Amino acid sequence: MRKRITALRRLMAKEGLSAMLVSDLPNVRYLCGFTGSNGALLVTQRNAWFFTDFRYKEQMKREVRGCRCEMRKRDLYADFPTRHLKGIKKLGIEEAYLSVYRFNLLKRQLRKVRFVPAKGIVLRLRRRKEPSEFELIRKAQAVTDRVFREIIARLRPGMVERDLAAEIEFRFRQAGESAFPAIVASGPNAAMPHAEPSRRRLRSRDVVTFDIGCRYQGYCSDMTRTVFLGKPEPDLAQVYYIVLEAQKRALDAIRPGAKCAEVDARARDYIRGMGYGECFGHGLGHGVGIEVHEQPGLHATAKDRLAPGDVVTIEPGIYIPGLGGVRIEDMVLVTSDGYENLTRSPKRLIQL
Repeated sequence: MRKRITALRRLMAKEGLSAMLVSDLPNVRYLCGFTGSNGALLVTQRNAWFFTDFRYKEQMKREVRGCRCEMRKRDLYADFPTRHLKGIKKLGIEEAYLSVYRFNLLKRQLRKVRFVPAKGIVLRLRRRKEPSEFELIRKAQAVTDRVFREIIARLRPGMVERDLAAEIEFRFRQAGESAFPAIVASGPNAAMPHAEPSRRRLRSRDVVTFDIGCRYQGYCSDMTRTVFLGKPEPDLAQVYYIVLEAQKRALDAIRPGAKCAEVDARARDYIRGMGYGECFGHGLGHGVGIEVHEQPGLHATAKDRLAPGDVVTIEPGIYIPGLGGVRIEDMVLVTSDGYENLTRSPKRLIQL
């Protein structure tokens, strides 16, 4: 944890920041290890302090590393420990994670301090994963692959989307991991990329999309697979193979230095060339780590380039209203000479 705080200080120096207030809880966790629901981290070039309330007194002792700890009796922002900021002229804040109310509280107490938006600084550190981090992501994905195998082994017509989603989440928790809300979309519902599981019962010849993942010791997995209950409709079978080929083309483009927009274009251009350009409206993928959506983004207007240590999803899809849709999503680690696919679930057309 000390190394991460030291790395943050280097970025702060480049940005001309004397201090930084970290309010976003995933960023707090990354920097000092705290997993509770109320905490903040104040980092200067010499010191770092973690703040929380009485509820987390023992948890703070067990988890927080690399900084001093203080338990606050009142809300941190209403009674800010201004003594730690003597001589500080510029304070970086995570503007996306600080309410207007709390921002105004801080301004009244720190009248001589200039507040500087600094949302992306910690995210830049989180983007490039350490070996210990991608090992946890690899284990999260292994649990996800196993749960998917268990679910499709018992998939039958008559099952209800909501019940399947609840069972998936239960199986993750049974394995000791926290689960994300599962997407289970069948038949025409599969035409909605982020469909909410409904009361719809699965039918013979349905297409069924599963977008599932869990968190293993704080790190996420993310995977999508599309299967068929019986013989698929010819149009959807064709769409499946188009999406699979689009994903393969994008995967073939992954290497250090590759432009994220160009990786996106490899899949998008192929889908467009096959006549389904209007049916693929979301980005190709995103980073994964402590949160299921992190930097970098892979989309048409992305400015980033891939780098070793990035963990990203590759998830092209085609969605046809009234008929259904197909999405295939793998999670990959960018290596020094290419990538490692962390997803082991099969991608062949599965007909149950």
